[in-house]
Amino acid sequence: MARSRSATGALITALGLACVACQLGGAFVGSSPQLRGGSSVTRRVGVDYLLRNGPKDADPPLMDVTSASGATHEIEFKKKPFGILRYAPGANGNGAVVREVKQESRYPGDPQGQAFVAGVQPGWVVASVNGQDAKNIKFEDLMEFMDDEVLDPVAALSLNLKENGVSSEGKGIGESTFTFGGGNLAPLPIKVVYQEQR
Repeated sequence: MARSRSATGALITALGLACVACQLGGAFVGSSPQLRGGSSVTRRVGVDYLLRNGPKDADPPLMDVTSASGATHEIEFKKKPFGILRYAPGANGNGAVVREVKQESRYPGDPQGQAFVAGVQPGWVVASVNGQDAKNIKFEDLMEFMDDEVLDPVAALSLNLKENGVSSEGKGIGESTFTFGGGNLAPLPIKVVYQEQR
């Protein structure tokens, strides 16, 4: 009698788990996006990326870059990266505001110390680049045009492989697998006019 109760209990438990699995089947990792209730899956960036480049709690709210009316500062950068660690877009997604500047120049002529030596300050608006108005350009286009990014070693390795035509799909050098940097890049030296917010 005890054996039949335990067999019946096990059967009921197995059926219950099977029903739950069928109802939640679309939520398991590896199931198609259509089963999860959407056609696309949001890819989240890693914590390290957000800590380096993302918004910070202490950041002021996004501003309208066209309202900057303070003093202007023209700075010529001879090498990349300039030493500006973070930019933020304007409130409408256009233009750029300096958020964080590398606070040292490691040696004379250090590319990453150029902004520090020139006195660039957080909160300054990028007003123009090589004589072109920058306040009404989409943030992404402006960042690509300036090409001012300090890459971590892993990203730099990936970038070098892409520029040399080596892809992660196993295609070799010489095959046109990438149209990397197909955008408009500012030639060196780059003259950037920054404007204080005031």
